[in-house]
Amino acid sequence: MKIRVLYLLLAVAPAFQAHLLRGEETNMQPTWAIAIHGGAGSSPEQLGEESSRLRSAGLTKALQAGRDQLAQGATAIDTVESVIRILEDDPVFNAGRGAVLTEDGKAELDASIMDGNTLGCGAVAGVTKTKNPISLARLVMTQTKHVLLVGPGADEFSEDQQVPQVDPSYFLTDQSHNRVADLASHAAPLRNLSQEDEAHLGTVGCVVLDSHGNLAAGTSTGGTTNKLPGRVGDSPIVGAGTYAANGLCAVSGTGVGEEYIRNAVAYDIAAQMKYADRNLESAVTDVMFQKLDSEIGGVIAVSQNGEIVLQHNTPGMSCGAADSTGRFEIHLKLENGGAPNEQDATESAQHLDEAEIQTLLQQQANDWNAGDIESFMKVYWKSDQLTFSSSGDITRGYEATLKRYQSRYPTAEAMGTLTFEDFEFFRLGEDAMQVLGVWKLERQEPLGGRFTLVLRRLPEGWRIVHDHTSSFPDPAKQ
Repeated sequence: MKIRVLYLLLAVAPAFQAHLLRGEETNMQPTWAIAIHGGAGSSPEQLGEESSRLRSAGLTKALQAGRDQLAQGATAIDTVESVIRILEDDPVFNAGRGAVLTEDGKAELDASIMDGNTLGCGAVAGVTKTKNPISLARLVMTQTKHVLLVGPGADEFSEDQQVPQVDPSYFLTDQSHNRVADLASHAAPLRNLSQEDEAHLGTVGCVVLDSHGNLAAGTSTGGTTNKLPGRVGDSPIVGAGTYAANGLCAVSGTGVGEEYIRNAVAYDIAAQMKYADRNLESAVTDVMFQKLDSEIGGVIAVSQNGEIVLQHNTPGMSCGAADSTGRFEIHLKLENGGAPNEQDATESAQHLDEAEIQTLLQQQANDWNAGDIESFMKVYWKSDQLTFSSSGDITRGYEATLKRYQSRYPTAEAMGTLTFEDFEFFRLGEDAMQVLGVWKLERQEPLGGRFTLVLRRLPEGWRIVHDHTSSFPDPAKQ
């Protein structure tokens, strides 16, 4: 069977795949969701048929196990640990058995895990005898006051905790032994392996939203081929290769660890959601395709509402996703790296901004109808440069506008009931929007008219910087 045929069996049609990756295949919101990865790097064509088959089988086994556990009510943190243990035990991946070797021919393993419910986290680096480093990382989280243990100290802690130990030779697969032989036959360390060798390797990770509403993430790796002894990448660094926080997202990365550390990749995605009000897909896309150079790696992430995002800026990434709606998919490569195309991204951003602004204006009307003018004013730009124009009079500045409203509407009876409708949106730039609409004030003497707003996206969110209001003609005066 040709590799292109195998790939078609692994992936869905591109148009449908785009819907799957953005969670648009159903109107149902998942009650649980899971994503896994087995490393970013080579494309299926570069991997070869047998390696592709083995990687797909390993991903399928792990994803099925995670899906079944979550369907039975398992917790996110338990699922992350158990799924990564399965991937660590599979020699086709660069984690646990099958890990790559340092320059001196040894396996030094790293892992981390994080509970989004408590922000509890644990990690280990440079361990050499623990069969499943992800389980040791969890014990660091639960049995110590620390976050990260490294080297001999981590190995000693592993023995104290009676974690299953193995002889270091356990991690050396046939492929690893071949590397040891190559290293021994060269006077200088072998630093550059072929692309075909690297194609069979990959860090593993898992992110989960469970049916209890909790998020968790974990990552495990053998590091990079022929790394200096003692080198530590991003996988055991919370905030770089792993992060989870309820209300935001769970993230696991795979790629050039030094770049993930420099850019705090996993935390940056969560921070963009928290502080810039971005959705998960736009945050991941920004990091993967704007902040990181190409050929660096990939990310899997799941949000609090069950949205799953899988993206890579390398030729391929072994990954999979499943959720409670019946979604189940395995990929060795995603079209466009899993990122939305430019038109989809533009339309998505427009819809999100429109929805966010309309929600703000609806809340503004609610505050007015509650008789709270100060809360009503929160959506205005708190600046002397704010411009408010009504009935031909222009008021400049936030405080002056507030006083004008308070003077004009001194009582709840005078304020009446406010509604906004017939919105029209016109983008003025990436961070500016013009909004047209109709306002109505139901009271003893009803009022109404049209409004033109200009809003800017500021660090605190969208704010009205210009407000022009006109009134409909009074039929009684015509």
